[in-house]
Amino acid sequence: MSFRKRGEVLGGPGANRVPTLGTAPGRLPYRRTPGADELGNMTDRMGGLSMREAHGQTDSTAATQAPQIDASHPGVRPSPATSQLTTSTGCQDLDKLLGHMGLPLGQTLLIQEQSATDFSSVLTKLFAAQGAVHNRADGSSAFSKGNTHLVALTLNQSFAKELPGVYQGSKKDVKRSKVSNTESKITVQNTLESATSSQIAPRDLKIAWRYGLNDKSKNVAPSNSDIDLENYPNYAHQFDITSRLVPAPTSAELTLISPTQPLPAVLTQLQSVFQKYPKKIIRIVLPNLLHPVMYPPSYSQLSEVISLLHGIRSIVKQNAERAVLMSTISTDLYSQTGGQVITTVENLFDSVIDLEPFPQEMSQFLSRVYKSQPNKIQHGLVHVLKLPLLSDRGEMHVMRSEYAFKNGKKKFEIEPWGIPIDDTEVQDSKSTPETLAEEHSHTRVSLDF
Repeated sequence: MSFRKRGEVLGGPGANRVPTLGTAPGRLPYRRTPGADELGNMTDRMGGLSMREAHGQTDSTAATQAPQIDASHPGVRPSPATSQLTTSTGCQDLDKLLGHMGLPLGQTLLIQEQSATDFSSVLTKLFAAQGAVHNRADGSSAFSKGNTHLVALTLNQSFAKELPGVYQGSKKDVKRSKVSNTESKITVQNTLESATSSQIAPRDLKIAWRYGLNDKSKNVAPSNSDIDLENYPNYAHQFDITSRLVPAPTSAELTLISPTQPLPAVLTQLQSVFQKYPKKIIRIVLPNLLHPVMYPPSYSQLSEVISLLHGIRSIVKQNAERAVLMSTISTDLYSQTGGQVITTVENLFDSVIDLEPFPQEMSQFLSRVYKSQPNKIQHGLVHVLKLPLLSDRGEMHVMRSEYAFKNGKKKFEIEPWGIPIDDTEVQDSKSTPETLAEEHSHTRVSLDF
């Protein structure tokens, strides 16, 4: 048994010990000197970090230097589910289906389609048109600075000319707006009409008061959609698919990137857009993703697909405060791969919506049922596979065959799905001889007591 002095430090002489603040007098903390191998590993881990970052002295102002979107942006509103900033997809029904009244900033949306139809392309055009309208919401021209920029990864050079215009209303509404605009102008005729109307104004007001025609006190409680329109009048618009956006977006509003370029060139051009427009919302569109007509044959390999989508996704996440992405893909093109490509693509997106057009038999059935009401004919089912942010929290949001979509002349609609009843079949079944015999046997009543 050995004894040591009270002031002597355990573990050897104190020459190799470094004192630190907060230690008791006469006690020095133990610090082992790292070896050469450990120093090499530390330098490898610190890689490209600066000396201040290596010692944990990161600059706190780096995060604050990131560009922030102005709160007065016409195309941004908080999500009612998570309070995260959200922008409209151009289709109000799709905004509601996503659970946020739009697509949250920093999130990606994938629209799948199961057949050879091309309904999903309508949604991409609505998405791009909504961004162009947001950019012009302040009444400025297309050549001004604006607040939103579009990026489309496509070979279609006429993509800007195919965007739909804002719905102006029915023909009667258009005529009324023209009449109101002409009446608002100051002319000699308008002043004479206003003078003559002022002479009979007391009598008209008396009649209106007597019958309650001008009573504004009987207000009905506004719905949620009315509140949204009042608070965010330029957030979401209804578009007329049969019309075109005039003027079409120019190079100042839309950047076209060819997918036939090498992958580093595509990612470099996309990153340069964010650097060129540091204070704008960037809306990225990937129409017909991995289509053989637009993409080179190398993207048939799963490794190339992962590199492309992972690179674009990383750029969106780096600029999550002002970037959104929508993409469409046809699942029938990759049905022979056993679903491996489609499953990988779904995993790289934050939200996935699946469109399943009706077969020919169902379309004929709906046409027969809604023969007198063609506006009610749906074109397919909408399946929700994953919702942005909500699915990441562990909530189950898989909804199949609960909604149906229809591509009308004026807008793309999504509504609850229910199989209608064919009245003609019901009448035919009631008029058969067997049913008449059964009804006669049921109505026969014995009067014997």
